[in-house]
Amino acid sequence: MNFDRKKFESQLPKAFHPVLDELLHFGFIPTLVGGSVRDFFMTGKLGKDWDVELSHETIAFNKNQWKELGKALSKFGRITFLSYDIIRLDMDQFQMEFSPPRIETFIEDVHHHSNFTVDFDFKLSFKESIKRRDFTLNAMGIRFKSKKEWEFLDPSQGLQHLRDKMLHPVGKDFEKDPVRFLRAVRFSLKYGLSYSSELRKIMAGMKLHDLSGAYFWSEMQKSGNPLDFLERMMKEGESHPELRLPIESSQIPRLKEVQKYLASPERQESWLIALEWADISCEGWRAFFSLSSDTCRRLARWAQSSKTFQVVLPEAFHGEFEEVRDKENFEKLFDWYFTTKQLLQKNPDLPLMKMIEDYLPEWIHLYRFGPPKDVKHIDPPFRAKYQVWNLCQRI
Repeated sequence: MNFDRKKFESQLPKAFHPVLDELLHFGFIPTLVGGSVRDFFMTGKLGKDWDVELSHETIAFNKNQWKELGKALSKFGRITFLSYDIIRLDMDQFQMEFSPPRIETFIEDVHHHSNFTVDFDFKLSFKESIKRRDFTLNAMGIRFKSKKEWEFLDPSQGLQHLRDKMLHPVGKDFEKDPVRFLRAVRFSLKYGLSYSSELRKIMAGMKLHDLSGAYFWSEMQKSGNPLDFLERMMKEGESHPELRLPIESSQIPRLKEVQKYLASPERQESWLIALEWADISCEGWRAFFSLSSDTCRRLARWAQSSKTFQVVLPEAFHGEFEEVRDKENFEKLFDWYFTTKQLLQKNPDLPLMKMIEDYLPEWIHLYRFGPPKDVKHIDPPFRAKYQVWNLCQRI
Protein backbone atom coordinates (compact mmCIF):
# COMPACT_ATOMS: atom_id res chain seq x y z
CA MET A 1 0.00 0.00 0.00
CA ASN A 2 2.13 2.85 -1.35
CA PHE A 3 1.56 6.05 -3.30
CA ASP A 4 1.51 4.88 -6.92
CA ARG A 5 2.08 8.09 -8.86
CA LYS A 6 1.25 6.58 -12.25
CA LYS A 7 -2.00 5.09 -11.01
CA PHE A 8 -2.90 8.38 -9.35
CA GLU A 9 -2.30 10.28 -12.57
CA SER A 10 -4.44 7.80 -14.50
CA GLN A 11 -7.30 8.41 -12.06
CA LEU A 12 -7.33 12.18 -12.48
CA PRO A 13 -10.47 13.14 -14.44
CA LYS A 14 -9.95 15.32 -17.49
CA ALA A 15 -12.43 17.82 -16.08
CA PHE A 16 -10.03 18.55 -13.23
CA HIS A 17 -7.16 19.91 -15.36
CA PRO A 18 -8.77 23.22 -16.42
CA VAL A 19 -10.00 23.70 -12.84
CA LEU A 20 -6.45 23.19 -11.58
CA ASP A 21 -5.19 25.76 -14.09
CA GLU A 22 -7.71 28.29 -12.75
CA LEU A 23 -6.73 27.64 -9.12
CA LEU A 24 -3.02 27.99 -9.90
CA HIS A 25 -3.78 31.19 -11.84
CA PHE A 26 -5.27 32.64 -8.62
CA GLY A 27 -2.12 31.60 -6.78
CA PHE A 28 -3.81 28.84 -4.75
CA ILE A 29 -2.08 25.59 -3.85
CA PRO A 30 -4.74 22.84 -3.92
CA THR A 31 -4.46 19.75 -1.71
CA LEU A 32 -6.80 16.79 -2.18
CA VAL A 33 -7.78 15.58 1.31
CA GLY A 34 -10.11 13.27 3.20
CA GLY A 35 -12.08 10.30 1.93
CA SER A 36 -10.98 10.41 -1.71
CA VAL A 37 -7.32 10.02 -0.70
CA ARG A 38 -8.18 7.24 1.75
CA ASP A 39 -10.23 5.43 -0.88
CA PHE A 40 -7.42 5.73 -3.42
CA PHE A 41 -5.14 3.71 -1.14
CA MET A 42 -7.88 1.23 -0.27
CA THR A 43 -9.38 0.65 -3.73
CA GLY A 44 -7.02 2.24 -6.25
CA LYS A 45 -9.76 4.68 -7.28
CA LEU A 46 -10.24 8.35 -6.49
CA GLY A 47 -13.99 8.46 -6.67
CA LYS A 48 -16.13 11.36 -7.88
CA ASP A 49 -16.50 13.44 -4.68
CA TRP A 50 -13.42 15.44 -3.80
CA ASP A 51 -12.54 17.66 -0.86
CA VAL A 52 -9.86 20.16 -1.86
CA GLU A 53 -8.13 22.46 0.61
CA LEU A 54 -6.77 25.67 -0.92
CA SER A 55 -3.78 27.36 0.68
CA HIS A 56 -1.94 30.50 -0.45
CA GLU A 57 1.59 31.62 0.35
CA THR A 58 1.09 35.39 0.37
CA ILE A 59 -2.51 36.48 1.03
CA ALA A 60 -4.83 36.32 4.05
CA PHE A 61 -8.35 34.91 3.81
CA ASN A 62 -10.77 37.46 2.39
CA LYS A 63 -14.47 36.72 1.82
CA ASN A 64 -14.74 39.00 -1.21
CA GLN A 65 -11.76 37.41 -2.91
CA TRP A 66 -13.11 33.97 -2.02
CA LYS A 67 -16.41 34.83 -3.73
CA GLU A 68 -14.49 35.99 -6.78
CA LEU A 69 -12.86 32.58 -6.94
CA GLY A 70 -16.30 30.97 -6.81
CA LYS A 71 -17.52 33.12 -9.68
CA ALA A 72 -14.42 32.23 -11.73
CA LEU A 73 -15.02 28.51 -11.14
CA SER A 74 -18.65 28.81 -12.27
CA LYS A 75 -17.48 28.52 -15.89
CA PHE A 76 -16.79 24.83 -15.21
CA GLY A 77 -20.14 23.92 -13.65
CA ARG A 78 -22.71 24.83 -11.02
CA ILE A 79 -21.36 26.67 -7.97
CA THR A 80 -22.93 26.54 -4.51
CA PHE A 81 -21.64 28.41 -1.45
CA LEU A 82 -21.99 26.23 1.65
CA SER A 83 -21.45 26.81 5.37
CA TYR A 84 -17.89 27.31 6.64
CA ASP A 85 -17.13 29.12 3.36
CA ILE A 86 -17.02 25.93 1.33
CA ILE A 87 -17.40 26.33 -2.43
CA ARG A 88 -18.99 23.33 -4.13
CA LEU A 89 -18.49 22.81 -7.85
CA ASP A 90 -20.79 20.30 -9.58
CA MET A 91 -19.74 19.04 -13.00
CA ASP A 92 -21.35 16.13 -14.88
CA GLN A 93 -20.90 13.17 -12.38
CA PHE A 94 -17.97 14.86 -10.63
CA GLN A 95 -18.08 17.11 -7.58
CA MET A 96 -15.42 19.15 -5.78
CA GLU A 97 -15.69 21.08 -2.54
CA PHE A 98 -13.07 23.78 -1.95
CA SER A 99 -12.31 25.06 1.52
CA PRO A 100 -9.66 27.28 3.09
CA PRO A 101 -7.42 25.73 5.78
CA ARG A 102 -8.97 26.40 9.17
CA ILE A 103 -8.54 26.06 12.90
CA GLU A 104 -11.56 24.86 14.88
CA THR A 105 -11.81 25.95 18.51
CA PHE A 106 -14.29 23.93 20.55
CA ILE A 107 -16.51 25.52 23.16
CA GLU A 108 -15.71 24.18 26.61
CA ASP A 109 -18.21 21.82 28.27
CA VAL A 110 -20.43 21.72 25.17
CA HIS A 111 -20.54 18.27 23.60
CA HIS A 112 -22.50 18.25 20.39
CA HIS A 113 -21.75 18.41 16.67
CA SER A 114 -20.55 21.79 15.31
CA ASN A 115 -19.82 23.14 18.80
CA PHE A 116 -16.81 25.13 17.59
CA THR A 117 -15.75 28.44 16.13
CA VAL A 118 -13.65 28.71 12.96
CA ASP A 119 -10.62 30.78 11.95
CA PHE A 120 -9.47 30.61 8.32
CA ASP A 121 -5.79 30.90 7.45
CA PHE A 122 -4.47 30.36 3.91
CA LYS A 123 -0.91 30.10 5.27
CA LEU A 124 -1.73 27.38 7.78
CA SER A 125 0.53 24.35 7.36
CA PHE A 126 -1.01 21.03 6.40
CA LYS A 127 0.22 19.55 9.69
CA GLU A 128 -1.80 22.16 11.57
CA SER A 129 -4.86 22.15 9.32
CA ILE A 130 -5.46 18.38 9.70
CA LYS A 131 -5.81 18.66 13.49
CA ARG A 132 -9.51 19.39 12.99
CA ARG A 133 -10.07 16.02 11.31
CA ASP A 134 -11.26 12.82 12.99
CA PHE A 135 -9.03 9.87 12.02
CA THR A 136 -5.49 9.76 10.69
CA LEU A 137 -6.63 7.78 7.64
CA ASN A 138 -8.80 10.79 6.75
CA ALA A 139 -5.92 13.22 7.31
CA MET A 140 -3.73 12.32 4.33
CA GLY A 141 -3.35 14.73 1.43
CA ILE A 142 -2.05 14.97 -2.13
CA ARG A 143 -0.81 18.48 -2.92
CA PHE A 144 -0.71 19.81 -6.48
CA LYS A 145 2.29 22.07 -7.01
CA SER A 146 1.63 22.17 -10.76
CA LYS A 147 -0.18 20.10 -13.41
CA LYS A 148 2.64 17.55 -13.41
CA GLU A 149 4.08 17.88 -9.92
CA TRP A 150 2.40 16.73 -6.72
CA GLU A 151 3.39 15.31 -3.38
CA PHE A 152 1.87 12.97 -0.82
CA LEU A 153 1.39 14.51 2.66
CA ASP A 154 0.92 12.32 5.72
CA PRO A 155 2.15 14.01 8.92
CA SER A 156 -0.07 11.88 11.21
CA GLN A 157 0.99 8.47 9.80
CA GLY A 158 -2.44 7.74 8.37
CA LEU A 159 -1.11 5.41 5.68
CA GLN A 160 0.66 3.25 8.26
CA HIS A 161 -2.50 3.07 10.34
CA LEU A 162 -4.42 2.10 7.20
CA ARG A 163 -1.90 -0.68 6.54
CA ASP A 164 -2.41 -1.84 10.13
CA LYS A 165 -6.21 -1.69 9.61
CA MET A 166 -6.48 0.58 12.61
CA LEU A 167 -8.55 3.65 13.45
CA HIS A 168 -6.51 6.28 15.26
CA PRO A 169 -7.57 9.81 16.27
CA VAL A 170 -5.81 12.82 14.76
CA GLY A 171 -5.94 15.36 17.56
CA LYS A 172 -6.84 16.03 21.16
CA ASP A 173 -10.30 17.41 20.29
CA PHE A 174 -11.69 14.11 18.97
CA GLU A 175 -13.78 13.62 22.13
CA LYS A 176 -15.48 17.01 21.78
CA ASP A 177 -17.70 15.88 18.88
CA PRO A 178 -20.03 12.95 19.78
CA VAL A 179 -20.79 12.25 16.09
CA ARG A 180 -17.20 11.01 15.81
CA PHE A 181 -18.18 8.15 18.10
CA LEU A 182 -20.75 7.10 15.49
CA ARG A 183 -18.20 7.54 12.71
CA ALA A 184 -15.74 5.28 14.53
CA VAL A 185 -18.37 2.54 14.72
CA ARG A 186 -19.29 3.06 11.07
CA PHE A 187 -15.68 2.96 9.80
CA SER A 188 -14.87 -0.05 11.94
CA LEU A 189 -17.81 -2.02 10.51
CA LYS A 190 -17.56 -0.86 6.91
CA TYR A 191 -13.80 -1.32 6.46
CA GLY A 192 -13.03 -4.01 9.04
CA LEU A 193 -10.86 -1.70 11.17
CA SER A 194 -9.96 -2.02 14.84
CA TYR A 195 -9.62 0.80 17.36
CA SER A 196 -6.20 1.92 18.52
CA SER A 197 -5.70 1.82 22.29
CA GLU A 198 -5.76 5.63 22.34
CA LEU A 199 -9.03 5.79 20.42
CA ARG A 200 -10.64 3.15 22.61
CA LYS A 201 -9.68 5.11 25.72
CA ILE A 202 -11.07 8.36 24.27
CA MET A 203 -14.34 6.72 23.20
CA ALA A 204 -14.84 5.23 26.67
CA GLY A 205 -14.81 8.73 28.16
CA MET A 206 -16.88 10.55 25.53
CA LYS A 207 -20.15 12.23 26.54
CA LEU A 208 -22.89 11.06 24.19
CA HIS A 209 -26.11 12.46 25.67
CA ASP A 210 -26.44 15.01 22.84
CA LEU A 211 -26.29 12.52 19.97
CA SER A 212 -29.22 13.26 17.66
CA GLY A 213 -31.40 10.76 15.86
CA ALA A 214 -30.61 12.40 12.51
CA TYR A 215 -26.86 11.79 12.79
CA PHE A 216 -27.46 8.30 14.18
CA TRP A 217 -29.64 7.40 11.18
CA SER A 218 -27.17 8.91 8.72
CA GLU A 219 -24.17 6.99 10.08
CA MET A 220 -26.21 3.81 10.41
CA GLN A 221 -27.14 3.95 6.72
CA LYS A 222 -23.60 4.86 5.62
CA SER A 223 -22.21 1.85 7.52
CA GLY A 224 -23.38 -0.50 4.77
CA ASN A 225 -25.00 -2.79 7.34
CA PRO A 226 -27.53 -0.85 9.46
CA LEU A 227 -28.46 -3.80 11.64
CA ASP A 228 -24.84 -4.55 12.60
CA PHE A 229 -24.34 -0.84 13.30
CA LEU A 230 -27.39 -0.80 15.56
CA GLU A 231 -26.24 -3.91 17.42
CA ARG A 232 -22.75 -2.47 17.95
CA MET A 233 -24.23 0.76 19.29
CA MET A 234 -26.56 -1.18 21.60
CA LYS A 235 -23.52 -2.96 23.04
CA GLU A 236 -21.59 0.31 23.31
CA GLY A 237 -24.58 1.81 25.09
CA GLU A 238 -24.10 -0.60 27.99
CA SER A 239 -21.00 1.37 29.03
CA HIS A 240 -22.59 4.75 28.19
CA PRO A 241 -25.75 5.03 30.32
CA GLU A 242 -26.29 8.58 29.06
CA LEU A 243 -26.76 7.23 25.54
CA ARG A 244 -30.48 6.85 24.89
CA LEU A 245 -30.94 4.47 21.94
CA PRO A 246 -34.05 3.54 19.92
CA ILE A 247 -33.88 -0.03 21.28
CA GLU A 248 -32.68 -1.20 24.69
CA SER A 249 -29.66 -3.52 24.80
CA SER A 250 -31.82 -6.24 26.39
CA GLN A 251 -33.43 -6.68 22.95
CA ILE A 252 -30.17 -7.68 21.21
CA PRO A 253 -31.21 -11.39 21.11
CA ARG A 254 -34.28 -10.38 19.06
CA LEU A 255 -32.33 -8.58 16.34
CA LYS A 256 -32.16 -11.69 14.15
CA GLU A 257 -35.95 -11.71 14.17
CA VAL A 258 -35.95 -8.02 13.24
CA GLN A 259 -33.57 -8.74 10.36
CA LYS A 260 -35.89 -11.46 9.07
CA TYR A 261 -38.74 -8.98 8.60
CA LEU A 262 -36.68 -5.93 7.62
CA ALA A 263 -37.69 -5.58 3.99
CA SER A 264 -36.12 -2.16 3.31
CA PRO A 265 -33.43 -1.14 5.86
CA GLU A 266 -33.15 2.30 4.24
CA ARG A 267 -36.75 3.16 5.21
CA GLN A 268 -37.94 4.11 8.67
CA GLU A 269 -41.37 2.54 8.01
CA SER A 270 -39.74 -0.82 7.38
CA TRP A 271 -38.00 -0.69 10.77
CA LEU A 272 -41.26 0.14 12.55
CA ILE A 273 -42.95 -2.87 10.98
CA ALA A 274 -40.03 -5.24 11.58
CA LEU A 275 -39.74 -4.25 15.24
CA GLU A 276 -43.42 -4.86 15.92
CA TRP A 277 -43.31 -8.15 14.03
CA ALA A 278 -40.39 -9.19 16.27
CA ASP A 279 -42.43 -8.27 19.38
CA ILE A 280 -40.40 -5.12 20.13
CA SER A 281 -42.46 -1.98 20.67
CA CYS A 282 -41.64 0.60 17.99
CA GLU A 283 -42.51 3.49 20.31
CA GLY A 284 -38.89 3.96 21.46
CA TRP A 285 -37.75 4.01 17.84
CA ARG A 286 -40.44 6.55 16.94
CA ALA A 287 -39.44 8.85 19.80
CA PHE A 288 -35.68 8.58 19.14
CA PHE A 289 -36.05 9.51 15.47
CA SER A 290 -38.95 11.97 16.01
CA LEU A 291 -41.29 10.12 13.64
CA SER A 292 -45.01 10.71 13.18
CA SER A 293 -46.94 9.10 16.02
CA ASP A 294 -49.95 8.49 13.74
CA THR A 295 -47.84 6.66 11.14
CA CYS A 296 -46.15 4.68 13.88
CA ARG A 297 -49.47 3.55 15.36
CA ARG A 298 -50.89 2.50 12.00
CA LEU A 299 -47.80 0.54 10.97
CA ALA A 300 -47.60 -1.11 14.39
CA ARG A 301 -51.26 -2.14 14.14
CA TRP A 302 -50.67 -3.44 10.62
CA ALA A 303 -47.70 -5.55 11.77
CA GLN A 304 -49.60 -6.98 14.74
CA SER A 305 -52.58 -7.89 12.54
CA SER A 306 -50.25 -9.44 9.95
CA LYS A 307 -48.84 -11.73 12.63
CA THR A 308 -52.38 -12.87 13.41
CA PHE A 309 -52.97 -13.83 9.79
CA GLN A 310 -49.82 -15.90 9.68
CA VAL A 311 -51.79 -18.30 11.85
CA VAL A 312 -55.39 -17.59 10.83
CA LEU A 313 -55.89 -18.66 7.18
CA PRO A 314 -58.61 -17.62 4.69
CA GLU A 315 -60.49 -20.88 5.27
CA ALA A 316 -61.55 -19.54 8.67
CA PHE A 317 -63.83 -17.04 6.89
CA HIS A 318 -65.46 -19.23 4.28
CA GLY A 319 -69.23 -19.32 4.22
CA GLU A 320 -72.13 -16.94 3.96
CA PHE A 321 -71.74 -13.40 5.21
CA GLU A 322 -74.27 -13.81 8.01
CA GLU A 323 -72.27 -16.75 9.41
CA VAL A 324 -68.83 -15.23 8.98
CA ARG A 325 -69.37 -11.82 10.57
CA ASP A 326 -69.60 -13.32 14.08
CA LYS A 327 -66.37 -15.31 13.79
CA GLU A 328 -63.26 -14.48 15.79
CA ASN A 329 -60.85 -12.03 14.08
CA PHE A 330 -63.61 -10.95 11.68
CA GLU A 331 -63.18 -7.24 12.48
CA LYS A 332 -59.38 -7.53 12.53
CA LEU A 333 -59.46 -8.97 9.01
CA PHE A 334 -61.20 -5.90 7.61
CA ASP A 335 -59.09 -3.49 9.63
CA TRP A 336 -55.94 -5.18 8.31
CA TYR A 337 -57.21 -5.26 4.72
CA PHE A 338 -58.25 -1.61 4.57
CA THR A 339 -55.25 -0.39 6.58
CA THR A 340 -53.06 -2.04 3.95
CA LYS A 341 -55.00 -0.32 1.17
CA GLN A 342 -54.85 3.07 2.89
CA LEU A 343 -51.14 2.84 3.69
CA LEU A 344 -50.32 1.90 0.10
CA GLN A 345 -52.56 4.61 -1.30
CA LYS A 346 -50.68 7.20 0.73
CA ASN A 347 -47.25 5.67 0.12
CA PRO A 348 -47.17 3.10 -2.69
CA ASP A 349 -43.46 2.41 -2.15
CA LEU A 350 -44.03 0.75 1.22
CA PRO A 351 -42.89 -2.91 1.10
CA LEU A 352 -46.22 -4.23 2.39
CA MET A 353 -47.01 -6.38 -0.65
CA LYS A 354 -43.59 -8.01 -0.54
CA MET A 355 -44.03 -8.83 3.14
CA ILE A 356 -47.46 -10.35 2.49
CA GLU A 357 -46.03 -12.38 -0.40
CA ASP A 358 -43.12 -13.61 1.74
CA TYR A 359 -44.84 -14.25 5.06
CA LEU A 360 -48.58 -14.45 4.35
CA PRO A 361 -48.76 -16.01 0.85
CA GLU A 362 -52.23 -17.41 1.52
CA TRP A 363 -53.54 -13.85 1.81
CA ILE A 364 -51.94 -12.12 -1.18
CA HIS A 365 -55.02 -12.91 -3.27
CA LEU A 366 -56.96 -10.27 -1.30
CA TYR A 367 -54.96 -7.59 -3.08
CA ARG A 368 -54.62 -9.20 -6.50
CA PHE A 369 -58.14 -10.35 -7.35
CA GLY A 370 -60.43 -8.84 -9.94
CA PRO A 371 -64.10 -9.84 -9.94
CA PRO A 372 -64.52 -13.09 -11.97
CA LYS A 373 -67.34 -13.16 -14.52
CA ASP A 374 -68.63 -16.62 -13.67
CA VAL A 375 -68.18 -17.54 -9.99
CA LYS A 376 -70.16 -20.82 -10.23
CA HIS A 377 -67.82 -22.46 -12.73
CA ILE A 378 -64.40 -21.52 -11.32
CA ASP A 379 -62.24 -24.12 -9.56
CA PRO A 380 -63.21 -24.74 -5.89
CA PRO A 381 -59.85 -23.57 -4.37
CA PHE A 382 -60.05 -20.35 -6.37
CA ARG A 383 -63.73 -19.92 -5.46
CA ALA A 384 -62.92 -20.22 -1.75
CA LYS A 385 -60.35 -17.42 -1.98
CA TYR A 386 -62.73 -15.33 -4.03
CA GLN A 387 -65.36 -15.62 -1.29
CA VAL A 388 -63.02 -14.00 1.23
CA TRP A 389 -62.02 -11.28 -1.23
CA ASN A 390 -65.69 -10.62 -2.00
CA LEU A 391 -66.41 -10.51 1.71
CA CYS A 392 -63.88 -7.70 2.11
CA GLN A 393 -65.45 -5.72 -0.72
CA ARG A 394 -68.89 -5.87 0.91
CA ILE A 395 -67.81 -4.05 4.08
